[in-house]
Amino acid sequence: MDWRTALRLEPFQRLACAVAVALSGAAAARQALHAVRVVGYSAGTGAAPGHRNPAAALGDPARMTGFMGSQETVTPFQPAYRADQVVSIGAGGWIELELGAPATNDPSHPFGVDLIVFGNAFFADMVPGAGVPLYCAGEGGSIELSEDGQTWFTVPGVTADGPMPTMGWVDAGPYDILPGAVPTDFRKPMDPAITESDLIGLDYADVVAVYGGSAGGVGVDLAWVGLQRARFVRISHAVGGVGSPEIDAVTVLAAAASPADLDGNGTVDAGDIGVLLTYFGQVGGPADLDGSGMVDAGDISVLLLEMS
Repeated sequence: MDWRTALRLEPFQRLACAVAVALSGAAAARQALHAVRVVGYSAGTGAAPGHRNPAAALGDPARMTGFMGSQETVTPFQPAYRADQVVSIGAGGWIELELGAPATNDPSHPFGVDLIVFGNAFFADMVPGAGVPLYCAGEGGSIELSEDGQTWFTVPGVTADGPMPTMGWVDAGPYDILPGAVPTDFRKPMDPAITESDLIGLDYADVVAVYGGSAGGVGVDLAWVGLQRARFVRISHAVGGVGSPEIDAVTVLAAAASPADLDGNGTVDAGDIGVLLTYFGQVGGPADLDGSGMVDAGDISVLLLEMS
């Protein structure tokens, strides 16, 4: 479309075009909130055969696992296990990943957590079939962070493949084979103060309540290592280590919510455009983003800039 055509469009048609462009940019930004490139990988000793594809750690965690005819919902009792979903790291092995968007140290993030590592740890069932945690079967692994890919800082007191196991759906049972209707949030961390022992013996409904809509995983606060930004994550297993950690994904928390997040979902997106348009032409209020005293085209411009 050239500029002459654009000038002939009605105002709301021009707005629709701008919204479409902004939505495309916002979608791309959201897609970058995870590892996007494998910098290097060494399987080490004892890595699981068939699970040595490092690209399995890119993108978001899996919500479903298994194969055609034998699918399973990812729950704290049914971890992801396909070769295209998890990569195994044996003793002395490591994987180094680059994040599409840097993790930033932001105290306004829930519990101060800035990024989350997802493995394929799972709970053993105290009451077979009921989903009552007995203990968490994880295989460890150290997490290191770097801003430049050269200088590394080891995150103390956490293991990469450990509590809390991934939960793909809020409304799925512990051993379901069909997806639920309500997905968990891969970028909503659990309170790091919650430990494995807090879940032991709970029934599955209480386990879901403790997760609180989070997908689980191991939360990391950049302040723990004194970094303000991290673009690279390295996960390794000690020489002589027992077992082999499996890694599914590393996700990054988005920036703190903006005043333009009018629907309160944590992201400035199409939903906020809908809210703003319901206030359009009114005097003041939460949708008056530029403080002009009127909800008008200026506020739409502010919102679109926040989305880009």
